[in-house]
Amino acid sequence: MESTESLTVEHKSPARPALVALAAILLSWLAEYAAQVGAFGPGGELSLWGVQVAVAQSAVVVAGLVIGLALVRRMDLLARMVTLLFLLVAVLNLALWTLFREAPQLYETEAGVSLIRNLSHLVQIALLVWLLRAPPRQWLRAGLVMAVVFLGTKEVALRWFSVDELYVFPDAAWAEDYTPVDVEALYAAQDRLMGEQVTALAPQVPGQTDVFALALGGTEDQSVFLTEVENVSAILDAQYGAGARTLKLANSHDHPMRYPMANRANLARALKEIGQRQGAEDLAFLFLTSHGKEDLFSLDFAEAGTTDLTAPEFRQMLDDSGIGPAVIVVSACHSGSFIDDIAAPDRLVITAARGDRTSFGCRDGAEWTEFGESFFDKALRAEPDPRNAFHVAVEDVTRKELADELTPSLPQISEGSEIGAVLDRVLAR
Repeated sequence: MESTESLTVEHKSPARPALVALAAILLSWLAEYAAQVGAFGPGGELSLWGVQVAVAQSAVVVAGLVIGLALVRRMDLLARMVTLLFLLVAVLNLALWTLFREAPQLYETEAGVSLIRNLSHLVQIALLVWLLRAPPRQWLRAGLVMAVVFLGTKEVALRWFSVDELYVFPDAAWAEDYTPVDVEALYAAQDRLMGEQVTALAPQVPGQTDVFALALGGTEDQSVFLTEVENVSAILDAQYGAGARTLKLANSHDHPMRYPMANRANLARALKEIGQRQGAEDLAFLFLTSHGKEDLFSLDFAEAGTTDLTAPEFRQMLDDSGIGPAVIVVSACHSGSFIDDIAAPDRLVITAARGDRTSFGCRDGAEWTEFGESFFDKALRAEPDPRNAFHVAVEDVTRKELADELTPSLPQISEGSEIGAVLDRVLAR
């Protein structure tokens, strides 16, 4: 009987450290989730995709520990090392998110973020080396091996399996009783919808610097673009009095006839209508928001069969419209690729990303994209000069992307030699 019990104990005991290690991993996820809730506030939910990414990240880290310990021939430390490392990570997660919430200025520069990250890695490496407890002659070799393997593993884990989206805010619910858009009625309504907006467009006042505006949301299945059209129009009215001289185009499955469609025909007409009314002393403010690729801006309404806008097509539309001095803001991935086509001496062109970079924040149910929020909601709402607002927005975008460890979008600006005087007149008014 005693022999049987002894065998049973020996059989079960190896599993206990593994279970403790697994519990430490789970605790690190809970700490990350709790920290994100504390940073972003109530109203969100656990992301199943975020859980999958957290599992993948933890698996990569454990694999790195296995490789490192195998190289220094200390596999006996695996369970203990996993346990203590993930407990330390749980504490660091809470501390770093608290730091982000209480002292966000530390995350506003790449140097600040790198310093915080390196200090975090240094603490973790110190723990791993201490656990090895190698003899003095072997300490340097063992510590160096573990440090190199660990840093390589962490780089892979952070770059490809970031767990910043464990806690997310729910997108607008997808209705189970999905109703297809009546495409015939949609197209039949376009002349009326455009006509109503054009008729309501206030004329230019001679001798006065007026601002005409166009706000366009190009993708129908994510409400953020429609919301940005309305939010930006309100801000342009508040800052420049453009409300009565604003045209709005938007593709929206949920509200297909609230505004004219954002297709190429309506865009060309809207630009011409503004060009016909804009005086030499006036300014046009054009805002386009959607998805994008290099030299391509999405005008996506799948059921309506719309086609995307290319950079050369947009340049031709602008040239044909007769539009004079203009501020043109293109908010989309790869939007910087439009600059070489549409830049001109009398234009200020601002884009959400460099030509080879993506921008962020396009999701159903959101109020703003990341660039839209930074440029319009935070910067332009307080600073009416779009040149100054751009630099404020870049700092805000950079801070958010560094905190989320995203590839920088690198917003762009191109100021023509003649647009400054026009902007100064608008701002003086």
